[in-house]
Amino acid sequence: MEIYSWQKAWRNKAFRWNLISGLIILIIVIFFTYNFFAYIQNIKGGEVLNDWILGMLPAKDVSIPIVFFEASVIIIFFLRCTTNPTMFITFLIGLIFILISRCITIDITQFRAPTGIIDLKDPIAGMIYKTKSSNRDLFYSGHASILFLFYLCSTKKVDKYYMLLAVISLSILLLIQHVHYTVDVVSAPFFAFGCYWLSQRVLRLSPKMAMNKV
Repeated sequence: MEIYSWQKAWRNKAFRWNLISGLIILIIVIFFTYNFFAYIQNIKGGEVLNDWILGMLPAKDVSIPIVFFEASVIIIFFLRCTTNPTMFITFLIGLIFILISRCITIDITQFRAPTGIIDLKDPIAGMIYKTKSSNRDLFYSGHASILFLFYLCSTKKVDKYYMLLAVISLSILLLIQHVHYTVDVVSAPFFAFGCYWLSQRVLRLSPKMAMNKV
């Protein structure tokens, strides 16, 4: 995929439309998600899964390294986006699909928090929680899926190597802190890939969105 400057990309009417509409939709989805997590946190019932992998791991608070991997990937990605608008718009649309699909899967499964869970102190993710914290946003993992989406959208090999390492490390750390079941983190990359694929389809189907026309 060729790389174009923001100035050149902005001259593409379809790019402007996708960017502006994508940002508006993202704000709406985040507002809905903000209220959805408050709802899911307070529902009754739900299963506690018998996760033998979690059972072998003593729960520890590893919030600091989790936030480190999360923040470092975000910083690297958005620094690259300053010169690569295609990467940004692909991530933007993919993120919308992840947020929507997570609300659907969380509402369908309605898992209860794993035994021994330690609250994750994450100021970045905490911005979208209406309650003080949430331990019912389980299937599938937002942390692992969004970091994997960063990996999929990135174009530089050195960035991708680090981001893949970050996804694997963060997934293990989430299990150590018992904030997710194994199935939550294992399934996350597959959902992320599906959302990435849908993002690419949206951009390809958009009239005159092909970046070689900007």
